[in-house]
Amino acid sequence: MDQNDDKAFIRKFSGIILGLIALTVVLIFLARSMMFESDIDANPSQGVMTEKRISPVSDVRVGEEGAAALAQAQAASAPAVVEITAAEVDGEQVYKGLCFSCHDAGVAGAPISGSEAMAIRVGEKGIDSVVASAINGLNVMPPRGGNPSLSDEEIRAAVEFMVK
Repeated sequence: MDQNDDKAFIRKFSGIILGLIALTVVLIFLARSMMFESDIDANPSQGVMTEKRISPVSDVRVGEEGAAALAQAQAASAPAVVEITAAEVDGEQVYKGLCFSCHDAGVAGAPISGSEAMAIRVGEKGIDSVVASAINGLNVMPPRGGNPSLSDEEIRAAVEFMVK
């Protein structure tokens, strides 16, 4: 191989590289021209939703203004104390709202409401023990039947309804 062959090879190789670079640039411009660019101003509600999404979720307040805002927030989030009397709790409503799904069909060995098995269970353990099992869960039954918002009085009313 002589020097002329080397020069010819370098020219051809350089031409191929330059051609590939030019092809790449053309493909980039072609792809960018085909790309869909949405116009944000075309849909005004989209701009409103974007502003809402990126707006700050809270403010920083200090001094008297901060103390007043904190007191207001604590007052708003304080749970309302509601006393439930035994007369207000409807065991049938609690039962039909949740318990029936397992205790009507005897799912996973759940005693069927009003059945002899339920009466025997209450007779052997006592109503307080059955209520405690309903509150804490037993076997596959989750605590409070799977509804943690049920009060002890509501659980008791449901168990008493099931025993009838």
